[in-house]
Amino acid sequence: MFFGTYSRSLDAKHRLQIPTKLVAELPARFYAVKGHEGCLAVFEEEAYKTFLGTLQTRSYLDHDVRAYIRQVAGSTIVLDVDSHGRIAFPSAIAEAYGLEGEVNLVGVIDHFEVWGKENYAKAITAHNDDYDDLAQHIVESQVK
Repeated sequence: MFFGTYSRSLDAKHRLQIPTKLVAELPARFYAVKGHEGCLAVFEEEAYKTFLGTLQTRSYLDHDVRAYIRQVAGSTIVLDVDSHGRIAFPSAIAEAYGLEGEVNLVGVIDHFEVWGKENYAKAITAHNDDYDDLAQHIVESQVK
């Protein structure tokens, strides 16, 4: 389970040291996909398989399902963990997600997100005032 928010710095080669508090035991690799609101979503292998399995239960005949699966599968990259516990983002990915200098890692239960500092600040600020409304919406959507 992933939780907490961590600030880290990328080096010049876009390498990121994974915090040991975020991941107790580092896997050999992670799977990263296009996240929401401008982040990169990073999964361990089993969680990634579960995520894909959920998508596979949806009808590929549905236009929205096809479009989403295409974006998820097309954006997936494998991030190998080096002997120092770092993952390296390809330059194009780092640029696309604003990953340079200081970044934020946010645990979101079954995966973690990697955010460029500015994108994260905007995303957090956008929902600060509606925290209670979001919780109520989630509860109501489960009841229906």
